[in-house]
Amino acid sequence: MKTGTLIKILVLLLFLIIGCLKVKQELFPTVVQTVPPPSEELTGSQTPLVIATGDMSGVYFPLGEAMADLFRKYNGKASGTQVTHASIQNTKLVSQKQAELGFSTVDVLALPETKKREILALTGLYSNYLQIVTTKSDIHTLEDLRGKRVSIGTVESGTKLMSERILKAANLASNEMDVSTLSFTQSADALRNGTIDVAFFSSGLPNPVISELASEMKISLIPIPKQMAKSLHEEYEFYTPDEISGQTYAGVESTPTLAVKNVLFTYPDLPKQEAYQIVKTLYEHLPESQNVRPEAREINLSEATAGIPIDFHPGAKQFFKEIIH
Repeated sequence: MKTGTLIKILVLLLFLIIGCLKVKQELFPTVVQTVPPPSEELTGSQTPLVIATGDMSGVYFPLGEAMADLFRKYNGKASGTQVTHASIQNTKLVSQKQAELGFSTVDVLALPETKKREILALTGLYSNYLQIVTTKSDIHTLEDLRGKRVSIGTVESGTKLMSERILKAANLASNEMDVSTLSFTQSADALRNGTIDVAFFSSGLPNPVISELASEMKISLIPIPKQMAKSLHEEYEFYTPDEISGQTYAGVESTPTLAVKNVLFTYPDLPKQEAYQIVKTLYEHLPESQNVRPEAREINLSEATAGIPIDFHPGAKQFFKEIIH
């Protein structure tokens, strides 16, 4: 073989390998920091704030971006976000001090393994609603999931935890379905392409990728039966029966479901004054977040400390004590 031809073949193979690596990275993202690490000149003696969020197409990520904007604007804090698998991974990242703040659902915080991690609550936030989305006209109930292709949420997410509990309550074993663990983005694409039949989303309302999907094609939400919701609430008090309004997604009727509260948390070593200032800034300038993020309209100071199964940071305790008294 001629040397010139061999070189061309090697160059072609190199481009193919690079292309495959790019595809793998897009399909299976890990943790991606969306802003450069803050410089010492910018942060001074203060701790830079990195917020562990979730999938870019979920609600955690844009809400984290909105909060980071507040902290930069009013606290002079160098702040940024990380894309993660969400709740479970966030508790690990924060407890390991790989991020200063994180979002999690209460059901994840109540897990025995989570309680062993060194994290403290700053404030309760809005609620996630379980949204079971299908594009198939023959799927109406949880029972109809038997034999279907179902995404239950990515590994280390609150969606996966909640989905597994729902399926167990419905007497559906994993081997009775073709189960996959896709992110919100991947689930929406798979529904769009017809490679799955159903996807679970535990998210604030409205979820951006579900809204986009509903604008493109006919979708429906599978209801959680009221008796099942009641039983799950009795077993896990943090799951509350609720409803997804018919005004949430185009062409989708009101649907009974379960909701679970979200929490903003940090690690114990975050200085008390910084924790205090984070919570104070969040509530003093909450209308700004509410103007850009609809789920932030659910954040209510009067319910900020209710139903949270981990201790609060001393800085947060000081803020709520001052506000209450």
